[in-house]
Amino acid sequence: MKRLISLLLCLLLSASTAQATILAPDGVDVDFYNWTGIACTPAVILCENLSVYDARGDQGGKKVTTLRYTGETIPVIEAWDGWAYIYYSDGNKTGWVHSEYLLMDPAWYVCDQGTPVYAYPETTAPRVGYLSTGAELPIITEYSSGSRQWVCVSLRGASGWIRKTAKDTEAQTNFRPEMLWDISSVILTYQGEALAASAPGNGDMMAALSVLLTNANDLGGEVAGCPFGATLEVRLGDGRCFTLQLATDSCCVYRVDGRDYQYARHLVQGDDHPDNAVLLEVFDMDSWTDLLLPANG
Repeated sequence: MKRLISLLLCLLLSASTAQATILAPDGVDVDFYNWTGIACTPAVILCENLSVYDARGDQGGKKVTTLRYTGETIPVIEAWDGWAYIYYSDGNKTGWVHSEYLLMDPAWYVCDQGTPVYAYPETTAPRVGYLSTGAELPIITEYSSGSRQWVCVSLRGASGWIRKTAKDTEAQTNFRPEMLWDISSVILTYQGEALAASAPGNGDMMAALSVLLTNANDLGGEVAGCPFGATLEVRLGDGRCFTLQLATDSCCVYRVDGRDYQYARHLVQGDDHPDNAVLLEVFDMDSWTDLLLPANG
């Protein structure tokens, strides 16, 4: 059983109450989408070893390889009737797996401090491990008992229970750039003038914006010395809305809830970043003042 505990766990003991950031489901495998343009559902393998077949078992499929648990997500193309069609081998191959061994598009529990993990949802239960700060594990399910709330997380072929706190619950709405993968409509505003666009008529524009804005680095707070003179109101396919303050000098930076993000990182190497003309081009503009012209008023 000890072999089932991931490297993120250590057998230290602590009486402290867990505090964590709970990340909402992504909806799409963001890294794979940015790389290929193909929208697949992210899934986590729950067992230590998962067999991959060249076809569904009910269609005479034969085993071709085995995927080992890594804690990373794999892209799922489709899933039905107990089987899932996936990409594997760095996205170069496809195959079929038993879907009951996959956790589809989970929320994630990220520890902000050391966190004990229990065998069942009681603080008197035996501990199966202790998560270190920064450990990130997929949530299998949640459970409530009176005023107490718990999450069950995946632990490399096993599972364990963590008690939630009020802080954990509040953190579920935290913004992350990956959330912007499925933009359905936007309103760009500069000096009181607005330009609205939406899919499907502007589907290519929404896709281009998604790629630019999800490829972003969290700068850790309000750190960019840029004028934020424009806003981008973003509505996602699932109905969520976010307002991004946009830097209007040459910086590729947007601000959400007092936090700066450097976007379009896939276009550069190292510490460089492109001019925000890459964003203006999406709206068919050469400069911010184009938005003030009568045609866009």
